[in-house]
Amino acid sequence: MFGKRIALVSMLLMLSIMLGGCDTAAPQSPTVPNVQNENSQTGIEPGKTVNPGQDTMTMIVYFATKDAANLIGEKYVVPKNSHPAQTAMELLIAGTKNPDLVAVFPAGTKLRNILVKDHIAYVDFNDSLVKNNKGGSALEILLVGAIVNTLTEFHDIQKVQILVEGKKIDTISGHMDIGEPLSRSENIIKKSK
Repeated sequence: MFGKRIALVSMLLMLSIMLGGCDTAAPQSPTVPNVQNENSQTGIEPGKTVNPGQDTMTMIVYFATKDAANLIGEKYVVPKNSHPAQTAMELLIAGTKNPDLVAVFPAGTKLRNILVKDHIAYVDFNDSLVKNNKGGSALEILLVGAIVNTLTEFHDIQKVQILVEGKKIDTISGHMDIGEPLSRSENIIKKSK
């Protein structure tokens, strides 16, 4: 599985280099906050890209600023599928190519499952989310904020319950209570100037 992740990251890096000079920016929707990287295009499977005329969907995925003070949303255009919340989480776990932003997930974290019921997303990760977490209150706030804010971009999700190995946990590294479903946190999103 680690080899697949490296292959995915390599393909995404090559794709971003190839598209670097292309202007693929789409007009920004007034309801989409803080889109900083409108050139991001990716497919979830290595080697798959968005083709002209292909049905696509746009999503915002949140990554941390280098100073660990805020989150910034990146826009991704991906092939339309029946599991957009899962796609968003996979993009979030894969990380960003933007040199001004950093990924928030600990190494080895994998998405086990995601289920949306009664406007709550139950997102289940493997135990690397906790075991490989380097700790620190800022990092925990940004990690939780990135998960919750990315998923609450979808109109049918109002809250997010984070699970590890199928079970509720009280905290990831001891700084933030995640025992109950969490709402969107606008105050950690960097506002555009």
